[in-house]
Amino acid sequence: MIRCLVLLAALAACTRPAEERALAELEVGHAAISDASVSVAGALAAVRELRDHRLELWGQAPVLDVELVLGSTAAGEWELLFRNALPDATLTVDGTVYTRDPDEHPTVARFHVPLAGGTHTLTLAPPDATILERYRVAAMADIQTALPEVDDVFRAISAIPDVRFVVSMGDITQRAETEEYDLFERQLTELRVPFFTTLGNHELWAPPERFFDRFGRASFQFSFKGAFYTFVDSGDGALDPLVEDWLRDWLATGHDQTNIFLTHFPPIDPIGVRYGAMRSVRDGNRLLSQLADGRVDLTLYGHIHTYEAFENAGIPAYISGGGGADPMKGDGIDRHFLVVEVLPAGVGGVELHRVD
Repeated sequence: MIRCLVLLAALAACTRPAEERALAELEVGHAAISDASVSVAGALAAVRELRDHRLELWGQAPVLDVELVLGSTAAGEWELLFRNALPDATLTVDGTVYTRDPDEHPTVARFHVPLAGGTHTLTLAPPDATILERYRVAAMADIQTALPEVDDVFRAISAIPDVRFVVSMGDITQRAETEEYDLFERQLTELRVPFFTTLGNHELWAPPERFFDRFGRASFQFSFKGAFYTFVDSGDGALDPLVEDWLRDWLATGHDQTNIFLTHFPPIDPIGVRYGAMRSVRDGNRLLSQLADGRVDLTLYGHIHTYEAFENAGIPAYISGGGGADPMKGDGIDRHFLVVEVLPAGVGGVELHRVD
C-alpha cells in the first residue's frame, strides 16, 4: 500500500499543467449546433457565439479564414459579428465582398449576409493584407493592477496614425478574475486597432479557459503583409513539449520571411539578478537555439516591469513590461509601449513610447 501511495504521488508530481492548457487550445476555433458548424483556420479566433442565424468571433489575427457549414434549416440572413478586427477589414463570402454595417466601433465588424444551406468560405481581411510594404505595430505587456488606467495607454497608441494593431506578451490581468476580463474589454473601446495577445503567469491564477473562451489560443501564428508573428504560452515559466513542437513547425513556416516571436517570459534574464527568466536555464537556451535556427528577426518579451533592449542568440530582443504593473524601482521606466517598424524583409526601428 505504501509503495502504491508513493507511486501515485510521483505520478501526480509528473503531471504537466502546461500540457493540459495546450490540449485545451485545440478546442479553440470550432463550434457546432444542430444545423450549423464553424471552423476557423489556424484556430485564430474564439467562437463566442453560434446560434440560430448568428455567429460571433473574437479574432486573434488581422486576417481570418472561416468555414461555415449550414444545414437547410439554417438558410437565411445571418448576422456575422467579428470583434477585435482591423478597422479597414471587409468580409468576402464565397467570392462576394461585403462591407460592414455602419456606426460600430472601429474594431467591431458586423455584417448581415444571406446564406443558403451548404458550405461557405468566409475571409475577413483588409484590402492590403497581401501587399508587401512597410507598416508599424505596437507592443506591450503587464497591465495587471493598472487595468483601471490602461485606457491612457490605449489612447496614446491610438494617436499614432499608422499603427495597424497591438501585439501583447501577456499579463493583461492581475488574478484572471471574470470582472478583470470584463474591465479589460471595456478599456479596449479606447483602442482604435485590434489587440492580439498571449497569456502570462497572472492569467493562470484562474482556469485558463477563461482566457481561451474569450480571446482564443495563447500559442498561435499568423502572417500579415509577408511578416509572421508567432506567440507561445510560457505562462508558468516554460514551454510545454507540445508547444515546442508547434513552435518548430511555425518557425519553419516563416523561415524565409520577416519573423517576429513573442512570449511572456524571457528565456534568459539579460541582467541576470532579477526574477525575470524562464525557470530552467536549459529550457531557455533550448528555446534560443530554436529561435536562432528559425532565423527569427525580433523577439519580444514581458514579465519584467521595465524596458530592456538587448540581444539573445544574436537576435534583437526587447522586454516591454510597461502596461502599468508596479514598475521596477530606480530604473525610471514607468508606463510605456513599443512601436515596431515591420519591413518586407526584416524589422526596422523599435521605438520606446513613454506614457508617463
